[in-house]
Amino acid sequence: MKLVRRRAFTLIELLVVIAIIAILVALLLPAVQQAREAARRAQCKSNMKQLGVALHNYHDVHNCLPLGCTAAGGTIGGNQNQTRRFSAYLGILPYIDQAPLYDATMANLEPAGGNTAPWQNGVPCVTAKLPSIRCPSDPDSGVDARKAHTNYFFSHGDNAWDQNSAWNGNGGRGIRGMFTCIRNDGQGGKARNFRDVTDGLSNTIAMGEHIVAKNNGDRIDQGTTTTVVSNGGRRSPHLVACIASVGAGGKYANKGNNNGSKLAGTRAFDGAPPFTTVNTILPPNGPSCKHQNNNAHDRDGVFTMSSQHIGGVHVLMGDGAVKFIGNSIDSGDPTQNPVTAGESPYGVWGALGTVAGTELLGDF
Repeated sequence: MKLVRRRAFTLIELLVVIAIIAILVALLLPAVQQAREAARRAQCKSNMKQLGVALHNYHDVHNCLPLGCTAAGGTIGGNQNQTRRFSAYLGILPYIDQAPLYDATMANLEPAGGNTAPWQNGVPCVTAKLPSIRCPSDPDSGVDARKAHTNYFFSHGDNAWDQNSAWNGNGGRGIRGMFTCIRNDGQGGKARNFRDVTDGLSNTIAMGEHIVAKNNGDRIDQGTTTTVVSNGGRRSPHLVACIASVGAGGKYANKGNNNGSKLAGTRAFDGAPPFTTVNTILPPNGPSCKHQNNNAHDRDGVFTMSSQHIGGVHVLMGDGAVKFIGNSIDSGDPTQNPVTAGESPYGVWGALGTVAGTELLGDF
């Protein structure tokens, strides 16, 4: 019987096969990651579209948009949904298939003058984790993990200051943007109606993305807010100083403090500006800054839209369309002070935030 000798792989051949497999994996892995991110980005956009539908349905019922927040306890006129600093998310819960959560929350709220607040875990909505208000591209945050988080913030336009802590200076927070805030005594802004948006709903941003603040974060892509010197006597950080606060890799020279630097998105139902507010002053994925020594949760600042997507952020326009805005959009002159009327000093980006700035916009 003739024996057949089988030839085995040599070490060199085995190494060649391993090298080929490694090359294929290296080529395929980025494609797989890109495909996954494309799916996450599509879901992120879809979530924002649903919020646009919810806002329009709310407007159809109440003939106005929900208030961005109130300053203290109490029910505000016809906006039964805004009590003790709750964000606009409370009002739109029934319109994002969360009517039971809305009913449970409203039944739990104390009457006017009570102490029910959006940071108290006993309020049902405060700890309700809603995937529809999170962007899957942004990893979960370890900050205040029991509470509902969100990546979709409400626009206050191209203004970041109120002139005084009572929120009634020049009409209150959000005087230039789609969402306003009001005090429980009626001072300040009023709920925005679509007819107030004379610049056109298709030319005005209603909501924008923001990265949820991360534990130990000190970079823009970790949702961190820093502190810089104030702009004169105004409750706004100095924009030039804000821009200069960012170093290599988007890292802040001064990340602020534990109380005020890691707030963004960590309380979805808190209407205070650091938690759920963005403005159109600095371009997307730029720094977010509060003015020096301002570490309280309810204070103002430049809260810049940001995302984990490459090159820009999603924004929800007033007409319900979702658009992707690049980081390089024209943002005007950061040395200019905020204005309370007329055209925005912050270019096309600022103009997109105003409801009645009278700017003429082309393609963007």
